[in-house]
Amino acid sequence: MTNTDFSAPRDITPNRMGTAGFALSIGYTILFILYAIVAEAIANAGIHMTDSVFSYLSMVLILNVWLLGLIFSIGGLRSQPKGKAIAGLIISLLPIILFLFTAIIVSPQISTPIRFENELKERKTQAIERIKDVRTAQRAFRAEYQRYAEDFDELERFLHANPTELRCDIEQLRYIPNSDNEFIMETGFTKTSSNRTGPFIEVRAPYKLFLDTIKYRREIIDLIDDEVNNFNRYPGIKFGSMEEANNEVGNWEG
Repeated sequence: MTNTDFSAPRDITPNRMGTAGFALSIGYTILFILYAIVAEAIANAGIHMTDSVFSYLSMVLILNVWLLGLIFSIGGLRSQPKGKAIAGLIISLLPIILFLFTAIIVSPQISTPIRFENELKERKTQAIERIKDVRTAQRAFRAEYQRYAEDFDELERFLHANPTELRCDIEQLRYIPNSDNEFIMETGFTKTSSNRTGPFIEVRAPYKLFLDTIKYRREIIDLIDDEVNNFNRYPGIKFGSMEEANNEVGNWEG
């Protein structure tokens, strides 16, 4: 018969490293929350502290406490009991998990509209510069013939015979920048406000012809919908009018 002495003390060695890691991870969390509260209060007071000594020292302290908590928690996994070491490791890894989640999921949703706005501004500016050249060329043609060139072939022949100051090469005049698409050009004659017949012209470049419709499909659909339904404007760049002679006014000028 085995005689078991239940009164004998158990050999339990505390996992000091795991406990330290857990404590540091809790400490870093508390410090971060306190920093956020103080920063919010200072910002509400109208004080900018982004580059302040307080902000710098606070972040250095928080990062060091976080790093020590991570190191001690990992080290504590080598000893028993591992409960606090595991808890400290989980708490320490949360910022990394949140950062990766933000970088992979949230960041593209925020950065895509910003990139689209930048591209829209750049390509719109380039399209306006080119369409201004088309207008300059057509004005020169009208001064010579009292009408507008019917197409770009006729306009190019005129420019070769009558040099006109343009920003681009004559052969590039018909093309919308950043694309292989040509400007849509319509010319003819219409009645003016004084009931006289006069030449008219409309040259346009829809957004979908010079923006990246593959990369920014959703953004372009929303942009066109907004221009047409909310602002009652042409969704793109254009000058002139198909309905009346308007001195080749550009929609970017009004």
